[in-house]
Amino acid sequence: MATDTSDSGSVDFIESPEHDYLAQTDLQAGSVGLAGAIMQNVTHIAPAIAAFFFTQTLVQNAGAQAPLAYLVGFIVVLALGMCLVQLAKKFPSAGGYFTYVSRTLGPRLGFLTGWMFVLYSPIVAGPLLAFLGQVIEGEVRTNYGWTWFHWWEVVIVGLPLVAWSGYAGMQISIKALVLVGSAEFLIVLALGIAGLMNPGPGGFTLAVFSPSFNPGGIATFSGVFLAIVLTVQGLTGWEAAVPLAEETENPRRNVPRAIIASIIIIGVMLVIVVWGQVIGWGTKNLPKLVSSQELPALVIAHRVWGEFWWLALLAMITSAWGASLACQNVATRMWYRMGKAGVLPASFGDVHPVRRTPTTAITAQLILSFLLGFALPAWMGPMQFFIFSLGFVLVLAVIMIYIAANVGVVRYYMTTARGEFNFVLHFLFPVGTALILIYSVYASFVPLPAPPNTWTLPVVGIWLALGILLLIWMKLSGNESWLSKAADIIIEREETPAEEALGRPL
Repeated sequence: MATDTSDSGSVDFIESPEHDYLAQTDLQAGSVGLAGAIMQNVTHIAPAIAAFFFTQTLVQNAGAQAPLAYLVGFIVVLALGMCLVQLAKKFPSAGGYFTYVSRTLGPRLGFLTGWMFVLYSPIVAGPLLAFLGQVIEGEVRTNYGWTWFHWWEVVIVGLPLVAWSGYAGMQISIKALVLVGSAEFLIVLALGIAGLMNPGPGGFTLAVFSPSFNPGGIATFSGVFLAIVLTVQGLTGWEAAVPLAEETENPRRNVPRAIIASIIIIGVMLVIVVWGQVIGWGTKNLPKLVSSQELPALVIAHRVWGEFWWLALLAMITSAWGASLACQNVATRMWYRMGKAGVLPASFGDVHPVRRTPTTAITAQLILSFLLGFALPAWMGPMQFFIFSLGFVLVLAVIMIYIAANVGVVRYYMTTARGEFNFVLHFLFPVGTALILIYSVYASFVPLPAPPNTWTLPVVGIWLALGILLLIWMKLSGNESWLSKAADIIIEREETPAEEALGRPL
């Protein structure tokens, strides 16, 4: 079993196509293949949640042009993904954005990026499972008269199951993601196609991809643009394979491929599914879609699938569980690398001697998830806390993270790697997408949203201030040995014949 080394790998290392490579790491090197890395991204995006939970908001702003908005948003995200590829192929590490920003903009900014990341993947599981529980509670009460089921039961069952999958090992985690992710993908796509084949009032039409198509006069120019911004936010998660670099076979090749492949796969699928919901509901009846008390996807599922409507609900269940597991993978690997660097307690860098999983990091994730899955949803309400935490706080934090990485791309390729500079990849894409992300912050908070969502700016601002105070405290206390380790990347070695004989990882 390979062990970690204090020596950082080289950015100039090239993986020969004739050989397979593994990282020298305490984690389970080579346990993730290209398919597994793609599915890690896909489940982190959470197709059913992206496709079903935000349809009303998109249609409220873009009307029948919601599919067009998703198509444009998909193209923007593809450009954003190309920016991250420029870092992923150079700096493979479980630290992800912590490592990338440390390498390109300096370790202190890298720490602040990792600190802000706590408001991204680590916070997802609790609020998501609580909201899923509320949706299930409403559906089973309405359709089957069950009054004994309560939303918090999903949290009680779901969070330990997610944690167990993390403790058990990356191979088990990836197999679980492939299973639930495949089921979710097929069900969501099937509902979109069913909507296209069973149109509501207005019939089937391709006009939804035309800027002039506006039945009911719902769409406005600013509304369509805001819907595009929302689709960019809704597609977050395509970078989730990045912190799995130390466990991925051929990380410099497979992680970048997984980023682009997942964006294309889910981007195309979501355009079809949003189109299917607009057509399946009926282009002449879209105001009622916006005001529907039930998720439009479930309404359409009841109409086109009859007694099998619950398949749509099953897709939401698998989506929530898969996204929770994928987010756990992301958060715990970044914390593991930050523990190895010394910026977090050293125990975060410990791994189980057999399963090679970062047990302290997984335990910390479980504790945080229970807090965010019980106490705050009970106080604020599961749906309200879901929207506040994942629709506002998370979005603002991840935008700051994406922008930091984009700035890192520009700086690195205009200075250190000047000989590789490409105007489109290393300036136009990162600057252009950063400007779109900045506008998305403006569009989300001007005017200020209604409470409790208006608390987003203070919450994120206070969290950032605490990170800055921690940096000051570490400097004053002399705890800065981590500065020299924050930008470390993996050393790769060729896979041995014995390892090759074990077969390809998923």
